[in-house]
Amino acid sequence: MERAIHLLISILLLITGLQAQDKDDLEEFGFIDIKTDSMDVPFFVDGFYVGNHPLKVPVPVLPGYHEVSYIPPDIQHEKVRDNLTEGIKRVYVAKNDTLEVFLFYDHYLVQVETLHKEIQIQNYVGLTLALVLVYIIFSIF
Repeated sequence: MERAIHLLISILLLITGLQAQDKDDLEEFGFIDIKTDSMDVPFFVDGFYVGNHPLKVPVPVLPGYHEVSYIPPDIQHEKVRDNLTEGIKRVYVAKNDTLEVFLFYDHYLVQVETLHKEIQIQNYVGLTLALVLVYIIFSIF
C-alpha cells in the first residue's frame, strides 16, 4: 500500500512537471538581451549573476522593473550607483517581450573599484577622526 502511494505521488509530480513546462508558461515571462562593448563581462540582473558576455540566449524575467548591471552587488554603494549610470540600468520588461539593454563597460569597472576604495577610505578617516575626538574629550575631563 505504501509503495502504491509513493508511485501515485511520483506520477502526479511527473504530470505536474510536464504541464508546467508548457509553451504558454513562457509567454508569462519577458526577456532581457544584454549586450556590452567588451568581452567576458559578468552580467547581473537584480543582483543575481546570469552569465558573461556574450550570452547565448536572453535572460527570462518576470514582467516588471529590473536592474541590469555588470557591477557585482557586493560593491554597489549609493555613491557608486549615482556616478555610473552606464553600468547600472533600471529597465521595464513587458510580458512576452524581449528588451535589448546595452551597457558600456570599457573603463567603468575601473571607476567602480576606485569609487568603492574611496568610499572605504572616507569611512576609515571619519571613524578615526571620531575616535580622536572622543579621546580628546575624555582626556580633558
